[in-house]
Amino acid sequence: MLLETIERVNRLRQQAMSDPEFIQSAKAHEKALNDQDHHFFGKKKSAKQRKDRSLADIYQQAEFAQRAESAQH
Repeated sequence: MLLETIERVNRLRQQAMSDPEFIQSAKAHEKALNDQDHHFFGKKKSAKQRKDRSLADIYQQAEFAQRAESAQH
C-alpha cells in the first residue's frame, strides 16, 4: 500500500513538473511567500532596556493578608 502511494505521488509530481502552467504558478507562489516573509520578518522592533527590579519593588503596592494563627513550621 505504501509503495503504491509513493508511486502514485511520484507520477503526479512528474506530471506537474512537466506542466509549464504549474511551474509558473509555483514560482509565483514562491515569490509571494518570500515577499510575505520579508514583510513580517523584515522589521525588527528594538527592545527597550528593562530596569532590573527586585521582588520587593514589583510587589510594593500589593497587600498580603495576614494569617489569623501564627503557626510556625
